[in-house]
Order: sequence, then C-alpha cells, then structure tokens
Amino acid sequence: MLIIPLTGKISIRNPPLITIAIILVNCFVYFGLQSDDGEVYSRAIHFYFESGLGKIETSKYQAYLKTASGEKDAALTQGELNKDAMMRLWARMQQDDVFMNRLIKDEIIAPTDQQYAEWKNLRREYEGIISKMVIQKYGHRPMENNLITPFTHMFLHGGFAHLLGNMIFLWLVGCVLELGCGRLFYTSLYLLTGFLSALLFGLVYANSQMPLVGASGAISGLMGAYTVLYGKKKIRVFYSIVIFYFNYTKVPAILLLPIWIGQEFYQLLFGSVSQVAYVAHIGGLISGAVLGYVDLRFLGLVSNEVFTEDPKEKIAPLLEEAMESLSRLDMQSARPLLEEVLKIDPNNLSALTHLFNIDKLNPENEIFHITASRLFLRLIKDDQAYEKLHMVYKEYQAISKRLRLSPDLLLQLASTFSAHGYIEESERIIALLLKSRPEFQKLPTSILKLAQAYLKKGMKDKGKNCLAIIVRKYPQSPESLIARRLLKTLG
Repeated sequence: MLIIPLTGKISIRNPPLITIAIILVNCFVYFGLQSDDGEVYSRAIHFYFESGLGKIETSKYQAYLKTASGEKDAALTQGELNKDAMMRLWARMQQDDVFMNRLIKDEIIAPTDQQYAEWKNLRREYEGIISKMVIQKYGHRPMENNLITPFTHMFLHGGFAHLLGNMIFLWLVGCVLELGCGRLFYTSLYLLTGFLSALLFGLVYANSQMPLVGASGAISGLMGAYTVLYGKKKIRVFYSIVIFYFNYTKVPAILLLPIWIGQEFYQLLFGSVSQVAYVAHIGGLISGAVLGYVDLRFLGLVSNEVFTEDPKEKIAPLLEEAMESLSRLDMQSARPLLEEVLKIDPNNLSALTHLFNIDKLNPENEIFHITASRLFLRLIKDDQAYEKLHMVYKEYQAISKRLRLSPDLLLQLASTFSAHGYIEESERIIALLLKSRPEFQKLPTSILKLAQAYLKKGMKDKGKNCLAIIVRKYPQSPESLIARRLLKTLG
C-alpha cells in the first residue's frame, strides 16, 4: 500500500529546496562516500576470524559470560567454539558495551596475559582496517565525546533499505514543514532534532562503541513537530492498494505518525542495520514536538495555507463528471459542471468547447452566442489554434441565422483570419461592419491588415481596393497615411 500526501503549494516555482537538498546529500553520502564501506567491512571481518583474533576475543567473552549473573544460554558458555557459536558470540559481544570497554582498556586481556602481545597486534591491525569505513569515522560513538559526529551521523545510513525508508518519510513530512514553517526554521529543526537525538542516545548508551547512523532521529524530530503543528489538519493523500487501484482521500495528518512508528518497528524487527538506535528516535520525537510547540506558541512561523487546496485541482474531476454526463446525452447535468470549471479557469479550452457543443443545439438562445464569443476569445489568444478557430467560426456561421458577436470581437476575428490566410472570412466580416458600423474606430486597422494579406498573396487589385476604401472613408486616420504611401508604391 502506498500513501503520498499532496499539497498544491509544491510547484516548479515553489519547490521544497531544502528537503530536496537534504535528500541529495544523503544519497550522495551513501552511494558516493560510503560506497566502499561494504568491501572494507567484509575485509575486516575476514581478517578478524581468519587471523585468530576472533578466537581469542570470543573465548574471553565466553569465559566472561560464565561469570555473568543470570546468563542462561548454555550453548554460548559451554563447550568448544565452532564457527557458528563463535559468530553468535561475536555478534552479542559487539552489543555488550561493558565488555567491549573493558576489552579496549586492556582489562579483559591484561598486559600480563601471555596472549596480550599477539592479541594487541591483531586488534590494532583490525581497528586499522575497520577505521577506513566512513560509517566508523563519522558515525556517532558516545565514548568519544565528539561534537561533530552528532551532526554527521544523520547523513549516514547502514543500508539501502534504511536510506530508502528515511528518504520517503523525509519527503512526505519535510515538504509540508518546509513550505508551512519556512526554510530557516525547517533547516534548524532538522539539524537540531538530529543533534538532540544523538545526545539522548549518548546519555542512555554512554559506553557504546557502536556508531549511531541514520537520518531517522532528525526525521523523528520532523514527525514530532509535524504532529504538534498539523496533527489535527486533514491532508489530501493519494493512495494505491496493490498496483491497480488508486484514489484520493482526506485524512488527519496525525495518521502519518503511526505509519512512521510502524516503519521503525519493521526496521527494528526485520532490518539488518544493527547501528540503528531506536532510543535516538524517541529523542527526536520529543525534541521535535517541543520545538513545534515553541513555534506554535511563541514564534508563529507556522502557516496553514500549505493545506489549502488549489482550486484548479477540482478541474479534472469536474471535467470527468461532465464527460460522463455527455456520454449519457445528459446535457442538463453536464452544463453546470462545465460552468463550474470555467469559474475556476475562465480560459479552459476543453470546458469552453464542450459548452459550445451543448449550446449549439439551441442556436436561437442568446446563451449560445455568448458561449461562442467566449470560445472565440480563447482561441484568438492561442497562436497555434487558428485552424480550430476557423473551423468553429464556420460552424457558428452555418448554425446562426445572424451573427450576434460584438464589433470588437468580429474585428479580432477578421485580423486573425487575415494573418493566417483565411481572407474570405475576413473580407465578409469587414464588409458586414462597413455596412452596419462604418464609424467603428478599429475598422481602418482591420481593413489595412486585410489589404496587406491580399498583397502578400499577390492579389494586387483587391489589396489596392482596400487601401482606397481607407483613404476615402477614413482620410484623417493614421492608417490613411500608410494606405496612401502603399498606393503610390503600387502605382
């Protein structure tokens, strides 16, 4: 099942730049800087068990476990260590912070131990190999008291599934917060909650040698802020079940929180990334919720407009419903739906065309001529739609007993037809206006355009006739001066 929150505020002109940048940085680090980590890790583990270091340390750990109170795993504490038992001991040993710290401090294998020199050399070589991993250098290890790694750890990931899950939720929640709270607050929120999540991890696991990695702490912080700021808001989401059914619906924004927690439990139970510390996510959630409250209560940077639907999003479903009505020949139901589209987008060509086709069924009604005028004005604005304009005009002319278009629109049509070679239609319109509205102010300009269209096509006599009409009927107009010059040129 796929769930994607939608907001009309995301566009090419208003992209979530910080969210995109964070995703790109995380991907660059994982696919670029961390690309050799797997190979280095395999080399380190191979050395660890093949060099004898593994046998030395797991044997010591086996003896350590025998003395540990409450230890009930006899398979680990008794008998010879085969390869499987050694691997199990090693995996458990990595999680045992007390033992690992004592081991590193030479308390488990002391300098007086006869194995000490061999162990120390092997341990030093092993640490030299594994230290080349980016995850080891920049993951957060509380024992080191480093103030850089609480920031760098949030750009590292222990596996592709870990990265993918984090980036999906970063996109889902980050876009809303960035556009709703502003880029400065959003960036600060991401970095600060990631930092605080690492600090909480350090407080709980102060002796941990395992590096904390992943953007999950910071994203948990975003989720905490998101819940406080927008939890009660209903967001529009696209959802898909299996691969063939999809739809849109509105749900409370807070529902993303249990989905996120579910994803975290999935990683905990089935993920292979042992470095992911879920206590850090608790720190992220709490710190994010607190910062969200601070914004809500004191800063006032939060905006609810991010959830405001773009009216244009209604156009597609309205048109689809209108088409269904038209397919049933239910014009009465289709017409108000098309009008609703035109209230949102007055220049919607599809709605205007379908409305024209409905209204032409009753050409005596004034509404038909109004709809035709709206469609003509829309087509005139589109330089690529002149063929459709000519076709619709011819249809309108054939249906109408009398053209009921404004003089201004008629002249716009005449000028467009002249420009695109439909001279006969232009000539008829101008002849009509010369007869009915000879005083119309824009008429000389249209006659001049018609004259130029005739001359361009080599129809010299008709062109000169148009120019003569301008000189005779409109001697004081600017077009008359142009017409006189052209007549002299033509001879």
